[in-house]
Amino acid sequence: MRKMPNMADILDPRHEAMVEHLFQRCLLVLDMKDFELRPLRRRKRGTGKFNSITYGYTKPGEKWVVIDLYTPKTMKTRKMDAILRVIAHELAHHQKPPKYYRQWFTIKYMVHHPPFWTQYKKNVALFEKDEVLSVYFSK
Repeated sequence: MRKMPNMADILDPRHEAMVEHLFQRCLLVLDMKDFELRPLRRRKRGTGKFNSITYGYTKPGEKWVVIDLYTPKTMKTRKMDAILRVIAHELAHHQKPPKYYRQWFTIKYMVHHPPFWTQYKKNVALFEKDEVLSVYFSK
């Protein structure tokens, strides 16, 4: 069972609820089921270990996506356009899994191959055509 976040960790509950709603809409548009959105929680706001530019991550084979909803330094909410593109990117990892290569013996690294980027572009195009999601893309 997943631990619920502390209410002090949620900076803008309306923003997080809106992103969760749009995430479910993205899953409906892409015909993907049973995925869970987990907002990235930082240990220290604006400083410390998680003051990075990571927008999101996922693990192929698992049905969860972690997305950073706030900017790392000032902890302001990210634009919906950027969040939707990160969602398209992370879900493309599950549609066209990346290739893993060995380096030396046990270290592996991931490569985004051309079919992956084609799938990402298809996802963004589907989001831009949807009547609910198209509002959030800049023209």
